Amino acid sequence: MSKFQMFDSVTLNQDIQLHSGGIAPQGTDGVIVEIFKDGEAYLVELFGGWLKFTTEGEMIEASQDDPKSFRDTLDVETLYPHQIN
Repeated sequence: MSKFQMFDSVTLNQDIQLHSGGIAPQGTDGVIVEIFKDGEAYLVELFGGWLKFTTEGEMIEASQDDPKSFRDTLDVETLYPHQIN
């Protein structure tokens, strides 16, 4: 049986090497977007900081309290149950 369900919020409990380059550090937030083989692995969208678009269309850092802000997607990675909480 799967430890997590679709769209559950999760947190990395270790640093993860990203396929796109760089590292997602322990504590990075994510969400389950696909479950493989009844929970043997998960496809997880990992999130970075809060951003928003300026009136000129530029992306800048923002506060999560700003109603126009959104979370930056770092990457989408296949992770295993021991890597996430």
